[in-house]
Amino acid sequence: MSYTVLHMQKLKQSAIKGMQIHNQREKESQTNPDIDASKVSLNYDLVNEQSIDYTKKIDARIKEGLKTGKAVRKDAVKVASFLVTSDKAFFDNMSERAEKKFFETAYDYFCKEYGKENIAYAMVHKDEKTPHMHVGFVPITEDGRLSAKDFFGKKQQLVKLQDTFHQHMLEAGFDLERGVSSDRVHIETQRLKAMTVKETVQELEAELKEKHLQQRVLEESIRKTEDRLSNLTESLSGVKKVDEIIVKEKGGLIRSRTVEIGQEDFEDIKRLAKASEAVKEENEGLKRENNRLLLSTQTLKKEKDTLFQENQQLRTENKLLDKENKFLTRTLNRVTSQFREQIKNLDMYVGYFKAELLTKMNMSLLKKYFSGEKELKGAQNFFSQDEKQKENQKGKKDRGYER
Repeated sequence: MSYTVLHMQKLKQSAIKGMQIHNQREKESQTNPDIDASKVSLNYDLVNEQSIDYTKKIDARIKEGLKTGKAVRKDAVKVASFLVTSDKAFFDNMSERAEKKFFETAYDYFCKEYGKENIAYAMVHKDEKTPHMHVGFVPITEDGRLSAKDFFGKKQQLVKLQDTFHQHMLEAGFDLERGVSSDRVHIETQRLKAMTVKETVQELEAELKEKHLQQRVLEESIRKTEDRLSNLTESLSGVKKVDEIIVKEKGGLIRSRTVEIGQEDFEDIKRLAKASEAVKEENEGLKRENNRLLLSTQTLKKEKDTLFQENQQLRTENKLLDKENKFLTRTLNRVTSQFREQIKNLDMYVGYFKAELLTKMNMSLLKKYFSGEKELKGAQNFFSQDEKQKENQKGKKDRGYER
């Protein structure tokens, strides 16, 4: 019998953008070869009718729901992201309508359990080997606090989550066994987390590059403005100073006193007057522009510093994930080596379980995952047995229709 798969991953601010990119397929994935680009259009979100900005929606919900008056910590968990699915055989024998009902039923559980207003997204992916759904829950408590710990801080809470979700699906008519914790779930978690980290790093690097470009544009604008001011000042250098102009006075007792200056000097005065007004206006404009550019440069610097820090943090996290992956691989190899002589056909058992894990994780079964011919033979045994189970299930279903 098939079983429910329900896994929860806590996301801080730095991981939200990566989850958005992954869920909404905003970029061609370099980390998940199982995505079929021709089926991306079949994906749908039960919450949002079109693509959204995850950060804006989540922050808006937090602002609306918080009642503490305190600022949200930078390292706070902003989203609990659930992965909902079952094994491939479960969906193979299901109609499109029944499949959608499965995900709608699961979505209803989260709305009932945590509040519909706190569900930011419920993205169903049909472009991979096994259909699955990512549900984003903003963990706001009834008394208006952002606290994932209140919901998932204790092991008993996670056990209860598995129990109540399984019961909810059973009551809706889905005959599934309760999901269990296993290394398979742990490995699937690490794979999803690694995908999110890598995609977020790529996004941050692109954004950082764009900020560098914007800064260069601003610096070029400042340079051009300074050149304009310099050229304007230089154009006035050839005009006589007012004190240097020769002036002759006329009249006095009977008629009004007047002054007489040369035509050339008069034209210089006119140019000086016009230039003075132009310089004044230009100066005011330059002050405003300079203040704006200065503010923009400071903002860009802060954004660059923040992006750099997030990028470094994600790179460190990525290295830790790589180390953990190597550790798990070496452990498996060590165990296999240790018990190879004691357990007959151990390599075939290992190959069998590898094929089973890769199938349940919706990963391609590549030869590089198997060590030697015996492991490959074990994988073939798994597929033979899997095909027989499918045929038996199909036969039972056909006999049910005949009745």
